Amino acid sequence: MAPAPLTGPAGLGTAAGSGEYAFPNSWALARRRLELLEACHDPSSFRRAEALGVGRGWRCLDAGAGNGSFARWLAGRVGPGGRVLAVDLDVRLLKRTSAPGIEVRQMNLVTEDLPRDAFDFVHTRLLLIHLPERDAVLRRLAAALRPGGVLMVEEDDIHPITVTAAGAYWDAWKAFLAMARAAGIDPDWARHLPARLDALGLVGVGAEIDSQLFRGRSRHAQLWSLTWLQARERIVAMGIAGERIDEGRGALEDPARWFHGPAKVIAWGRRPRARGAPSPGPSTPSSRSR
Repeated sequence: MAPAPLTGPAGLGTAAGSGEYAFPNSWALARRRLELLEACHDPSSFRRAEALGVGRGWRCLDAGAGNGSFARWLAGRVGPGGRVLAVDLDVRLLKRTSAPGIEVRQMNLVTEDLPRDAFDFVHTRLLLIHLPERDAVLRRLAAALRPGGVLMVEEDDIHPITVTAAGAYWDAWKAFLAMARAAGIDPDWARHLPARLDALGLVGVGAEIDSQLFRGRSRHAQLWSLTWLQARERIVAMGIAGERIDEGRGALEDPARWFHGPAKVIAWGRRPRARGAPSPGPSTPSSRSR
């Protein structure tokens, strides 16, 4: 059965540059939007984390945990001997994330310090491009790794949109991108993620692309339609016609059409072990990490 058209209010909080997320969890449809995001992105996230060796006894951090699906998956992987710390600026949607081994903590990753040398695995997804202080936060995430620990970062790159989108779909994207850049979002930042991990001194750095090619009314289409709906009020406040968003959302309702979305860059790297360090213990990443 085809998904129903998306409707609802369009409230927005303050811009990312003022210390708050540009798409706050206080919005009436925030949970639905994050559920769609999880449905679209969890499969590739789970596959990559599994390939990196996340397993029993690991101590993990999920930074910007949102609705909690990745934190819950991690808890299942690390088992009763492991630990998952799920942090977010607004934890209201994490209150039901009560799996054993998960600690939920409200935290502003821009202004508050993470524990250093504490985690075997650190993960963040679709968060850093929203933060003007993204490079500083990335350094903090890397510093939170124990020697031998693995950092996995997933962020969208706008490139496929700028070279393929047309018509009402492209017009809506241009309006959305104008708002995004004004809010401190950098849709081009992710393409250099592997080099950024190199520059942090991580080793075994690798990367892959998870592309979006989807049909109208699919989950991906619903995700972008709902994202644009949440942004509409801010877009109109900038003097951009709201009809551009409305017509773009209308295009996404056509199941006969196919659309390219952003490309998710997944990059990872490992903190070097100190020379002469003892062999890894039970909570240290195994040799499968790469």
